[in-house]
Amino acid sequence: MLKATAEKDKIISALSKAQSIVDKKTIMNIINNVLLYSKDGELYIEATDLEISFRTHIPVTIIEDGSLTVSARKFYEIVKEIPYPELLIEEIQNNWLKVSVGDQAEYIIAGLPSDDFPVFGDFPSEGMIEIPSSALKSLIDKTIFSVSYDERKYALSGILTEIIPEDANSKTFTLRMVSSDGHRLNLAEKKIEIDLPSEIERHSAIIPRKGANELKRLAEDSEKILVQRDEKFLYASTENAQLIIRLIDGTFPDYNAIIPSEKKRFIEFSRQLVLGALKRISIVSPDPSFKGVKATISENFMEIESIEKKTGQGQEIVKIKYAGEPFDVAFNARYLIDVLQVMRSEEVQFIINDNDSPCVVKGEEDKGFTALIMPMSLEDE
Repeated sequence: MLKATAEKDKIISALSKAQSIVDKKTIMNIINNVLLYSKDGELYIEATDLEISFRTHIPVTIIEDGSLTVSARKFYEIVKEIPYPELLIEEIQNNWLKVSVGDQAEYIIAGLPSDDFPVFGDFPSEGMIEIPSSALKSLIDKTIFSVSYDERKYALSGILTEIIPEDANSKTFTLRMVSSDGHRLNLAEKKIEIDLPSEIERHSAIIPRKGANELKRLAEDSEKILVQRDEKFLYASTENAQLIIRLIDGTFPDYNAIIPSEKKRFIEFSRQLVLGALKRISIVSPDPSFKGVKATISENFMEIESIEKKTGQGQEIVKIKYAGEPFDVAFNARYLIDVLQVMRSEEVQFIINDNDSPCVVKGEEDKGFTALIMPMSLEDE
């Protein structure tokens, strides 16, 4: 039966990554648990919600080999609160786990047999693609917030991820991520160097929202991440962790057809000035999910005001760069706030051709990033 001594910090680090995988709403007790087992002198920890599987390992001193499953939440919270740097974990009768520190502390958690835990899928042993973690994390940050929550829009419930070769013989590829909820769209891309055979063609997959968040967490702990996919799954790994994500089986809309190519009305403004104004005006909105604002744009000035005025109203004027005819446009302030918060550019370009086409948001310091926001109707104003 499993028995090992381990450093508290290493167990906490591993268990914290497993917490977000575990399905806390399921009635299947076994996947509320983490699987613990010893192998090659290390302690392995696995978690799954049947759509995403995670495995990591930490160095420990193995006294006796074994395996069992225990509540992910209880195990994590107990270990987190123990004020000692090293502890003993020990399987006892009926798949229970004892966590102790000498004669000073002892906790016992009920567990379940390891044989009942879903088997971790076969992981590719070759053909993995090396991607810089910083690039992956940056692209997810700039697209995750516009993934659809509408279950009817199945193909939009994830991030379209593409690897696009520059040409037939180049090792330079474009890593692109695109997301949309039908009201807005975000596209982010970066050039990366990949050591692949020249015959590799364009690859694409739709990664579900939760899977993308887990991929981002994996990327935060390593400088590079290895990935590969097949028809159903995305496989990702670092030096001491592996992730398997079930991909969305659907067709993402043709996003290129949505992005305007014209620039009829071009505005430039300070990102921080407009972001601050939108946040303040949004405070008076009674609906946390909808924060409609109207922008009246004239030469060198933009007046922003709240649309809903039943419980309060807000209005601010900010300086902009614009030399065309005055016009009005309305949009959900929350959508623009989300975009401006992930950008780094001091000056933002805002392109609005007309009130029926998407507003385009770009910035010089956000190369490869394009955001689209559909305007709202002003008929009721």
